[in-house]
Amino acid sequence: MRKLSGEEFAVLPDGAAARTVADALGGAVVLDHPSGRPCLLSASPDEVVHARAGRARLAVIGFCPVTAGRLRELAAGLRCLRDADAVAAALPGSFHLVAVVDGRVRVQGTASGMRRVYYARARGRIVVASNRAALLAELTGAGLDDDALAVRLLARVPPVLAGPLWEGVSSVPAGDAIHLDACGARARTWWRAPQAGLTLREGAPAVAAALESAVAARVGDGAVVASDLSGGLDSTPVSFLASAAAGRRSAKLVTFGLGADDPAQDDKEWATLAQAYLPGEHVVVHPCELPGWFAGVAEPVVGLDEPMRWLRALGRAQATAALLAERGAAVHLTGHGGDEVTLLPGCYLHDLARRHPAALWPHLRERRARTRWPLTACVRELADRRPYAAWLAGQSALLTRGPASPDFGWEPPLRLPSWATPAVADAVRRRISAASREPCSPVRAQHQALSNARGTAATVQGLQTLTARAGAAVHAPFLDDHVIAACLAVRLDQRAAPGVYKPLMLAAMRPVMPPECLRRTTKGAFSAGFYQGLRRHRDQLLALLDGSLLVRRGLADADALRRACAHDPPDAGPSMLALDVFIAAENWLRALPLSGGARATA
Repeated sequence: MRKLSGEEFAVLPDGAAARTVADALGGAVVLDHPSGRPCLLSASPDEVVHARAGRARLAVIGFCPVTAGRLRELAAGLRCLRDADAVAAALPGSFHLVAVVDGRVRVQGTASGMRRVYYARARGRIVVASNRAALLAELTGAGLDDDALAVRLLARVPPVLAGPLWEGVSSVPAGDAIHLDACGARARTWWRAPQAGLTLREGAPAVAAALESAVAARVGDGAVVASDLSGGLDSTPVSFLASAAAGRRSAKLVTFGLGADDPAQDDKEWATLAQAYLPGEHVVVHPCELPGWFAGVAEPVVGLDEPMRWLRALGRAQATAALLAERGAAVHLTGHGGDEVTLLPGCYLHDLARRHPAALWPHLRERRARTRWPLTACVRELADRRPYAAWLAGQSALLTRGPASPDFGWEPPLRLPSWATPAVADAVRRRISAASREPCSPVRAQHQALSNARGTAATVQGLQTLTARAGAAVHAPFLDDHVIAACLAVRLDQRAAPGVYKPLMLAAMRPVMPPECLRRTTKGAFSAGFYQGLRRHRDQLLALLDGSLLVRRGLADADALRRACAHDPPDAGPSMLALDVFIAAENWLRALPLSGGARATA
């Protein structure tokens, strides 16, 4: 049994077995129970802010500017575990929260899913919670759950199906907290998606304030902070807010931009415009100076709880982390998550038809002009009144079909790659049948926006872990809970506007950014880099294909997989995603330890 390491922590309820489990896990005792038994164990105790007041104890683990003194004030207000709701609401950033009141324990991550919590029964005695599923799998000797792994082969995995990959290890749903005691564990919801009731004028200042706080939470006094600067309406607002925070705290901003060989790519023009207004150092690197996409994807990446979809870009991300660390940065701010919370999925048209019918036709006309959707297909989608449970059940019969367009469903369509075996489809159907049927919101666009944000957060969390090892850790302020809540609170018919790109960001950033930096209506595409990297590093795909563990476990058809790896994808959509799925799952299996309960081979 390995010990706690890195940023890992574990939380134990009060009970006779707590000391035995704590001895097995190692780490420092940061919080104890009133009985004196260990409660919170951490491998990095100096990174935990904690305090106690009377019968209550609190700990914050992650990125939050709270001080021990402020946390003590908050702890003094706790009379029961439910009162910790107010603590999470009061603090900016991205963090885990542990609360102990009268010996009862509460553990929670974030509503976004960036900070997750897992739990398992250890040695048949007590339930242990942790931020690492793999740690609990080793503690309990759990084996791999092939049905859970099969679900990870979907092109897009809805959070409702994305459970841990080990038998006997459970996850706490994002927005829920787990309460632990000697009798076991129970979950309680502390966060729900807001109603989309604010006008743009009312909601934009709240979005600006939330994003400003999220960025400022990561800028330390006198520190160096790095920020992506593509010139787009995600990273550019983050850079301007980081510049303002750096000015207040005598810190230094280093912006990072990536050149492009594609003449159709206009990032450089817009990034150069923004640089003129941003004091600090501006680093622009040509793609040839960094590892290309797919470089090194056959080398097992250890330390992940699940397959990471952006693995093809990991070599470049880690090289960037090292480059920024050389300039003194420990934090690398990005615009990841911006699209998910400020752009609306196509299903918002379905909601407009019922909630703001007068606004539907201008929005639908503009979408059809861009996408060439047939009117009859749009009408058919608008007429679909299935609740989430019925929609999810209906996906079972569509897993192997091609993409649907238009699609106004509750989630992006659930589809498997062409090389997945029938056993995979059967496993996914079993998971759909057993899944919770409650949506995140009764409004389709709200549900899908939050679901998409949580899916992206899971990937960013893995990327953050891996880039932190190399240098400056990737951060995504758009995926902080307060930012998501502020964005989702704005009316659907005003978060999108015909002929206007990202109206919510435009309104929120007008007091912050120069007008000329807000005029961009394009978004850079990187398909050229995808194909160049694929051709240059196809040997990496073939290395993963050789002796494929997915094939060995009966999850992939060897011939179909070989065809997918030998040829360039015909599109930058489903076919590209299918390669990402293969790389992520195959690499993850190969990185598992060959000893202990979770074995890589069948």
